Amino acid sequence: MVKDLRVSALAACRAALRPLVRLLLKHGVMHREFVELSKDVYVDVARSDYGLRGRPTNVSRTALLTGLDRKEVGRIRRRLDQADRGPKEPGGERKQDRIARLVSGWYQDPAYLRQDGTPMMLPLEGPAPSYESLVKRYAGDVPGITILRELERTGAVKVHNDSAVEVLRRNYRLDKVDPEALARAGSVLADLGHTVAHNLYRDETEQSRFEARASNLRIPREAMPAYRELVYRESQAFLEKVDAWLTAHEAVDGDAEPAQRVGLGVYWIQSDNVTGEQS
Repeated sequence: MVKDLRVSALAACRAALRPLVRLLLKHGVMHREFVELSKDVYVDVARSDYGLRGRPTNVSRTALLTGLDRKEVGRIRRRLDQADRGPKEPGGERKQDRIARLVSGWYQDPAYLRQDGTPMMLPLEGPAPSYESLVKRYAGDVPGITILRELERTGAVKVHNDSAVEVLRRNYRLDKVDPEALARAGSVLADLGHTVAHNLYRDETEQSRFEARASNLRIPREAMPAYRELVYRESQAFLEKVDAWLTAHEAVDGDAEPAQRVGLGVYWIQSDNVTGEQS
């Protein structure tokens, strides 16, 4: 049974790695660089998730778990510790979350809505309602000009005469391959992976996290436009409903109760190969 599970785990890893390796090859990341990266992740996960009695895993146990020798484990741990102590730049995921929160507030906060419920065109500066005040309310310490450039670059807003800004769409997304898009891709894959791993290995006191999919092996090409229209319409509507609930229940600054990041992701499934079978 243990051997079967190990084989199954390796098969699952092979399947999960294919899109990641495709991404790495697209950007010239060689096998040796990936091997070094995987060693870092092995050591990091082993020391943080497999400690005894709530303590971080020591070097000897990390070496036993990962198959790396103690000297290499020590070297990697020192590098990871140094990276943890180093100066932190605003993370891609954190900035993306703030940007999405700002756009959501623009579509939901009554202070930034017209009487018909649509988002106002906002002056860039000045008291509320303005873009400057929207940034302060929803984006925290992320610079407003950084967010504006990102929203403008991705087609989410339009700036008029360098004095006012109009929001064009609610679903902020990165369509171009650049550092921000790659950071978001890693965040999406990590979110999904953490949920799958939690459901596989949660103990009996923990609740499962929702993860489900609907797929069919025999969808003809001519049905794809209708499928696309259905998915984008219904998924966007549902995510907006979830987003409204999250906004209504988010913690207020100064609350004693600890808060955490929660949310929901929806993704499209499509195989690369097309079969020629007919019913």
